[in-house]
Amino acid sequence: MAKALTQTGSAGLAQSAAQLAKFGVLNGSEIIILAIKPSLCYVLFVSSRWLAILLPIGMVSWLSGQLGWLGMQAQVLLAMCLAGMFMRLAFGLLQWQSRVYILTNLRVLRIRGVVRVEMFQCSLLQLKDVLLTARVAERLVGLGTIGLVKNSSGEAAAYWQNIRRPEQVRRQILEAINALKGRSGRSDSGDLPSTTILPTEQGPKLAR
Repeated sequence: MAKALTQTGSAGLAQSAAQLAKFGVLNGSEIIILAIKPSLCYVLFVSSRWLAILLPIGMVSWLSGQLGWLGMQAQVLLAMCLAGMFMRLAFGLLQWQSRVYILTNLRVLRIRGVVRVEMFQCSLLQLKDVLLTARVAERLVGLGTIGLVKNSSGEAAAYWQNIRRPEQVRRQILEAINALKGRSGRSDSGDLPSTTILPTEQGPKLAR
């Protein structure tokens, strides 16, 4: 049974890590070094395109109603915009809830998916680089995104998006890579499957 060395986040996140071990996603010798979720700002970022469209339309509809233009049509349009923004934010919250990033002493994992749970995994020895980027919106709230670049690719194969203390998280990944290289005495290792679709019945348990 894999054990957790360090976990960051809520009790629900700790339960997610425990479920990974229970269903055999983690090997018996693996130790969970870090298990984190994106910041809640992820909900706003992932919904930003819809909000950027619906919010101005909603404001114009409200102003039209205040000025007596369009009559009931303005109220109907405003209600539709509000409903659309609420639904997109609610779906964004589900996306946030289903997403978790895990670092073990052997590999990195990203689990995501509302309807179908998808798991990316990669051996630490197969990581060529760990990139750290931060968009303007992320910098304003102290967040960052980590890109995981494999030896076989020049681009990031997966991202840990909108995470808090990104410099610290990147440093932990690099330390885990160096520690594994020191123990194995090897600079290369066979690739784990890069993407796995988990069975539907396991999805809700892993997404908590």
